[in-house]
Amino acid sequence: MTRRGIGERRRSGGGTLLARPLSLVPTDARAQAPDGPSPVQVLSDPVLNFQALFALGATGEGTAEYGEVATVIDGIRARGSTIDAVHDEFTAMSVQLRDAARRSRAGRHRVSARDQFLRSARYLTPPLFFVLGTSDPTSARQATDYRAMRARWNAAGRLFSPPIEQVRIPYGPGSLPGWFLRPPGRRHRRPTIVLNNGNDAQAVDIYAYGGAAALARGYNALIFEGPGQGAMLFLRNVRMRPDWEKVITPVVDYLRGRDDVDKRRIAAIGWSQGGELVARALPFEHRLAAAVFDPGSVAEIAAFHLPEELIQVVQSGDREEANAQWDSIFPNLPETTRFEFRKGAAPFVQPDFFDLVRYVLQFQIGPDLIGRIGTPTLVTEYEDELVYPGQAQTVYDALRSRKALRRLTAAEGAQLHDAPMAPQRRNEIVFDWLEKRLG
Repeated sequence: MTRRGIGERRRSGGGTLLARPLSLVPTDARAQAPDGPSPVQVLSDPVLNFQALFALGATGEGTAEYGEVATVIDGIRARGSTIDAVHDEFTAMSVQLRDAARRSRAGRHRVSARDQFLRSARYLTPPLFFVLGTSDPTSARQATDYRAMRARWNAAGRLFSPPIEQVRIPYGPGSLPGWFLRPPGRRHRRPTIVLNNGNDAQAVDIYAYGGAAALARGYNALIFEGPGQGAMLFLRNVRMRPDWEKVITPVVDYLRGRDDVDKRRIAAIGWSQGGELVARALPFEHRLAAAVFDPGSVAEIAAFHLPEELIQVVQSGDREEANAQWDSIFPNLPETTRFEFRKGAAPFVQPDFFDLVRYVLQFQIGPDLIGRIGTPTLVTEYEDELVYPGQAQTVYDALRSRKALRRLTAAEGAQLHDAPMAPQRRNEIVFDWLEKRLG
């Protein structure tokens, strides 16, 4: 249902769990997972396990520490591997790191404080992700967790050299929150990477999947929160919008107005659903030097894995029947699947099932529109991609610009949607390609 909370099915011949999307088909009737290397199983619940893989993978870019994550996992197991346990154990580790960071900062240990604040922020992303599945599934709790995460991310940012700059990107009558990252050295015009999130990660996650890699290569990076993301969702209740060109164009306008950005060398990476969002924007926004759709996707409704006949009821316009069918299905789904649906639906801010499906169906980009993209584009595809299966090839085939397709595999440890265990390998592939376009 969501980028990072997709359900899972058991592989044949064993109990190892692989990331799988929601299916309303009974478990014993589901197709078996493909053969091949499987990810580590550290928690018995498949949804919780997938989040744990992201936390372990974050060690690759310094936003987590293996021993700290292992300690959290032990605590979760001891409490029965519940969603509340995940929320509480990660929160406790985050508080522990926050307190350590404050002591380090007071002692003028700048690097230690920065790294501790960074990890403290990262350990609040699982609690924020799972709030709607806890015993207190309220928007108020989401806002509280988001503010705490952002405060620790900002505290870390102030200790970077140079500090991460908090920015406001003009957007309609208001603004979008963002963070401008600049590498060490003299201030001058540099290539700049726009890091476009999907619908359920946070700024500290995007730092691991692009921000750190950009800085290491001497690039600027801009992380921002658009409609349906971060503060725009949790604090302002602004829903995600399908016409993402109305978001990307103000972002590009903002960057082109800075004296430390090379206007000719601005690129965008769309991560997860961000791949479809950036793809939607590029037929209308032609000022980017390069783009990455990571992974390539064309239709967000596929991530919900709803029965086609139920979607057809919605498309027929029969609100009462669609809602009645869903109301008969939803209570009989497993608890974690119900959570996944609520989480997946949240960024779209719709009142009922009928309106949700109608709205999500607008998040798609057809071959004619993709064919209008003139930006050189890298499309990624993940082995065992189960959120947008097959869509990367569809995007690649429809592109008429200079293009490349790169598949990330289990042999690299980079399988599953968003390569949860391999941010470094993913960054190597993406930025090696970008370096050829940006220099």
